[in-house]
Amino acid sequence: MTRRIYIPLILTLVFLALVAIVLVLAGHQVSKTIEEAFSGASDVRTARIMVARTISLQLDEETGVRGYATVRQRILLQPYYSARAALPVSFARLRRVLTDLKMPGTRAVLEDAVRTNRRWVAVVAYPIITFRRVPARVQLRGKRLVDRFRTDLDFVENSLADRANQAQRRAQQAIYGVTLFAIGAVAAVIVAATLFTIQQYRLAARLERTRERAEEERRRAAESRSAYEAEKRIADTLQGAFTQNLLPRMARVLFSATYLPAAEEARIGGDWYDVLELTEHRVLLTIGDVTGHGIDAAVAMNRARHLLISCALVDPNPGAILERANADLFRKASPLITAVTGIVDARNCEFVYATAGHPPPVLLEPGCKPRMLDFGSLPLGVVGDAKYRSHRISSVPGAMLVLYTDGVIEHSHNVVEGEALLLQAVEAAAAWPAHNAAAMISASIFSNRRVVDDVAILTIRFAEDAGSTVGRVA
Repeated sequence: MTRRIYIPLILTLVFLALVAIVLVLAGHQVSKTIEEAFSGASDVRTARIMVARTISLQLDEETGVRGYATVRQRILLQPYYSARAALPVSFARLRRVLTDLKMPGTRAVLEDAVRTNRRWVAVVAYPIITFRRVPARVQLRGKRLVDRFRTDLDFVENSLADRANQAQRRAQQAIYGVTLFAIGAVAAVIVAATLFTIQQYRLAARLERTRERAEEERRRAAESRSAYEAEKRIADTLQGAFTQNLLPRMARVLFSATYLPAAEEARIGGDWYDVLELTEHRVLLTIGDVTGHGIDAAVAMNRARHLLISCALVDPNPGAILERANADLFRKASPLITAVTGIVDARNCEFVYATAGHPPPVLLEPGCKPRMLDFGSLPLGVVGDAKYRSHRISSVPGAMLVLYTDGVIEHSHNVVEGEALLLQAVEAAAAWPAHNAAAMISASIFSNRRVVDDVAILTIRFAEDAGSTVGRVA
């Protein structure tokens, strides 16, 4: 559709842009002036404090020497020595501040004061401290040197006071500038608002076209919604087809599992779990989660779970299983996948497992608190040659292992809180002789919480006797 160009509206926008640029530049300049004024005033104030400090130290020197000259007790020289040690530091700091303030005249006078103080120490203080009798002319000369020293610092102080007055005047001028700037801003806004109001009536002709576009967008949104609902139905069907409902029968091991879909329609996830009987006493466990949602996540989940089982048939070592699967997924540019693969040996209550960026398994042994096992390594599909370490856990009859996906602990976006809640739920579920511990854990966590992401929980309990059990899914 051909769009008409409204020249007055364009001119209004150009005017507003120019006003905005002028206001920004003026505001920056005023702000810079105020900042410089207050910064200079702060430096001057610091310098004046240093001048007063230097005079005080020189007075301590003079007082200490005079007291010692009168009674000849060395304890009276303590102020002198303290001031002697502090004066060089005070001179250096004052010198730096005057340099920063760019006051070369005061800097030269300060150097004269430094030389005068040194001369006073050499020709007055040192003879009085060293010799018991000192001619009166020495003390007279000392008075002249002290007067010169103080005259120099008085000059510095007066110069700093003048600079402070100048800074104050600049600050006042800046404040006046701020006032003018505010008035100008208000005036510019009024002018812009007036021009904008004048252009409003010209927009009425475009109202019908706007309504037509809105209707078109509503139609497209309805079509998108229909497409989304179709995708959701397909994804739900795939997830239902991929989810395992029966767990294997084994002596001395009790399995339970549960799966909860996300409460939010848009969050169709790729969580899964598998339990595959390898021998009479050994079982392969996998649980994982595909990043992303929708049909792609469901298809990637199905590919990953079958790939892990295939790799386990080649080499039933958890770390090797993850490495083989990772290399294949990386070559096929798979979405990022987290997983845990483990082998359970029912004869000696042993669990060998490896993790790929997945939350750690939980182990609860009789008489102990539940704890999270070691975990780590990159998710599958990130780096083609990633290495995955196998961990070996030797447990005892009556112990329970819990594998889960991140939806179990990330429901509140506080992982620490989620992990603590999971451990409490595991401990509570183990205290009851229920066959479906996974369902109890899920109910304990989500009885009054919204399931914001898909949740899968798989538990393995080593039986305390040789009875045979059958696992079921809630």
